[in-house]
Amino acid sequence: MPIENRIILEDAISEEPFSFSCGDLQLRGILSLPLNQEACGAVICSHGWSGTRCGPAGLLTDLARNLAKNGYAALRFDYAGRGESDGEGLQSSLLSMADNLEAAGKAMKKHLNSENLHYLGLCSGGNVVIGALKRLPEAKSLLLLSVYPFSDGDSFSRDLNRFAYLLRVYWQKALRKETWKRLLAGDLRLAQVFRVLFSPLLKKKGKEQKEGGVDKKDEKPDFSARSAKAAQSESRLQQNAAPQSHLKNLRANLPVLMLYGTADPDAKSAEKYFAEYAEKEKLPLEIRYLEGADHNFTSQKFRLQLQVLMQEFFKNRKNA
Repeated sequence: MPIENRIILEDAISEEPFSFSCGDLQLRGILSLPLNQEACGAVICSHGWSGTRCGPAGLLTDLARNLAKNGYAALRFDYAGRGESDGEGLQSSLLSMADNLEAAGKAMKKHLNSENLHYLGLCSGGNVVIGALKRLPEAKSLLLLSVYPFSDGDSFSRDLNRFAYLLRVYWQKALRKETWKRLLAGDLRLAQVFRVLFSPLLKKKGKEQKEGGVDKKDEKPDFSARSAKAAQSESRLQQNAAPQSHLKNLRANLPVLMLYGTADPDAKSAEKYFAEYAEKEKLPLEIRYLEGADHNFTSQKFRLQLQVLMQEFFKNRKNA
């Protein structure tokens, strides 16, 4: 990489643009590197469905730089149709994201001449990591943040493709003058449009649960409700028996650390889903909680706690 494209940051790390191909598309990201030492391995970051390589409020940027500070190369890239990468967002799916992730792994393996690759996945980006594991044989460990169970029917992209279709339909309607006339006249039910649009992504557990998180009985919002609302573009609330076929990609020689916040309303159901399978299959999967943290670990306090747990997890995996 030409030196003029490299930026030197504090804590003895550097960052530089990193691009690679996936089919006909060019995907773009940022590679964080330790400045005065050779990287002991690489961590590839997988952002959520509606996000970019920075993560919510710069979460993935913070974590990638901390990894570089501790000796790892860290790649955070935009999936196709997001950020600076080629492609159309509405044409993307979790399956196409898996293609992108495989391409990222191959590019990093070639760039560093190393097979010591680890993966960090956030929300649905973690689902992509798990679902693509058969195509990532070099994966040495997984760090997964706020990852929910796979959707019902075990279709890796059906819900999101339906969401994209409905979004296109409503966008076309929004461009029509007739639609705005109906809106001004009060003939449109926006709440109903919202429910139809997001129903593929949000699985309701019961009639009492409201997506905005406010109980109709007292109209008093709470912290968990606000967290649910903030994460609603990612969250897919699960049915009682979510399918587990993609979890078969997890293997006995692959350490996995899953981190959740106690204020994430879906964390407990996710723990049950993953922990039961890991115990049954005797997999090296650990689940830990950050007390009070929301879905996106928003505050600096939670970011620092994440960094400590992340350093602890990777400490014994250098040069693995």
